[in-house]
Amino acid sequence: MDAASRTWPPPNPSRAPFSSRFRVSSDSHRRHSKKSKPEPPPPAPKSAPVGSVADFADLPQELLHRALSASGATDVLAASSACRAWRDALQPLREAAALHAHGRRLKHGNAVPAPCGVEGRDVARRSALGMFQRAASLGSAAAMVDAGLLCWEEGQRGEAMGYYQRAAELGHPVGMCNLGVSYLEADPPKAEEAARWFCPAASAGNVRAQYNLGLCLQNGKGIKRNQREAAKWYLRAAEGGNVRAMYNVSLCYCLGEGFTQDHVRAKKWLQLAADCGHKKALYECGLKLCAAGDKIRSFMYLELATRRGEAAASHMRDVMLESLSPMNTQLALSEADKWRPKALYTRR
Repeated sequence: MDAASRTWPPPNPSRAPFSSRFRVSSDSHRRHSKKSKPEPPPPAPKSAPVGSVADFADLPQELLHRALSASGATDVLAASSACRAWRDALQPLREAAALHAHGRRLKHGNAVPAPCGVEGRDVARRSALGMFQRAASLGSAAAMVDAGLLCWEEGQRGEAMGYYQRAAELGHPVGMCNLGVSYLEADPPKAEEAARWFCPAASAGNVRAQYNLGLCLQNGKGIKRNQREAAKWYLRAAEGGNVRAMYNVSLCYCLGEGFTQDHVRAKKWLQLAADCGHKKALYECGLKLCAAGDKIRSFMYLELATRRGEAAASHMRDVMLESLSPMNTQLALSEADKWRPKALYTRR
């Protein structure tokens, strides 16, 4: 059988031109370009959305009350608008917030009508204490703190510590800090208990607790001595507006304790502490100005430090007085009379 008559395998057809091999009919292109629409998923079973009124209402009232006991009046009012159950549960805290606000107005003499004279102020303070005690009984941690402050000022330290303890257990930062200070000033001092309460208060942002925790770490009181950690807490307190911490930060930078020695930063923090009225910082700034030859400003700073009770500044001021002319002395005293400490916002 010759090659022309064979039927298997079939003869190879001639190759089409290159362009024709890739030509697709328009009908085929339209047919394959249409994507099949996926079937919609079955509808999910209906349930209460997350954050719905039903979810809010399911929270136990005791848990809600405790969670907001250390909150301010604004937060309590905002939470009360979440749902009816919360509004009813937070009614005691709203009443406590009103009592606490009225007590503070009485304490600071802003109530109407305002009592006059020493006897009137004593009456106002007793009324304020009553308001704070009523608000504390309704669960306000801020009122517990203010009640503790008034009791402490009246010499009732045991009762004051009881109020601080209750506020601290509710998580109020000032209550925790004040309880720690109370333990430090107890007879005998309980430094370990003090440090135990300073730690959470400092972590919550209370600058006084941050400063006191730094002191405990620096001196090893109630906690293991750690100069680096002490410097860190001093710096956080100084950045929050605590003047004593500013002075301690300047010492840390100056002496290289806890921080790398940095005289530029030491000078900056010393000046800021002096501008805020720290008596030792005023005294040291006066000495530095004297060494730099600025006798008028030096005398002014030494005069300010003396007025604030820095004993060493008084002697240096008297020595400098002999080297100043009467006109320059009067100028320095005039500047000291006009000087006002820098006002900084301090975190509580």
